[in-house]
Amino acid sequence: MATTKPVIKSQGTELYYASGPTAVTKIVCPTGISGLGGARGQIDVTCLDDTEDEEFVGGLGTPGQVTIPFNLHKSEISHEALMALKASGETVSWGIYSSNAATAPTAVASVMQPVTGRVSAVFNAYVADVAIDIGAKDIWKGTITLQRSGPVTWDLLTA
Repeated sequence: MATTKPVIKSQGTELYYASGPTAVTKIVCPTGISGLGGARGQIDVTCLDDTEDEEFVGGLGTPGQVTIPFNLHKSEISHEALMALKASGETVSWGIYSSNAATAPTAVASVMQPVTGRVSAVFNAYVADVAIDIGAKDIWKGTITLQRSGPVTWDLLTA
């Protein structure tokens, strides 16, 4: 008898950002998302009379950069909005949502919210870069680089 593993399929994953106090904008045609980690710093607590190894305790997390390749679409408002976000340097709330349900995410006070029935990751970031690549026998592609500020809030639907 076949068993179904509780995996999260990537197809149908959506990326949004809070474009206003209650408005959200979906980024069209991302092809991947990576970099939601960030190593915790270390605080040296080694004493002068220690003779073996140094000792450390965990410090603050260091938010990393999130990289999002995407296919560039002409006349796509969300792609133009990325350029404006890069120019402004504004930190906004971002949300990544699984395909477990079709319910659209919302923003409350400019913060993306988890959605019942959808696995999500919500974080604050500014657009550090939007790079566009154009190659022979290909389509125009871009890469969004978001610099995270603060933690990622995960909702893995464990409740």
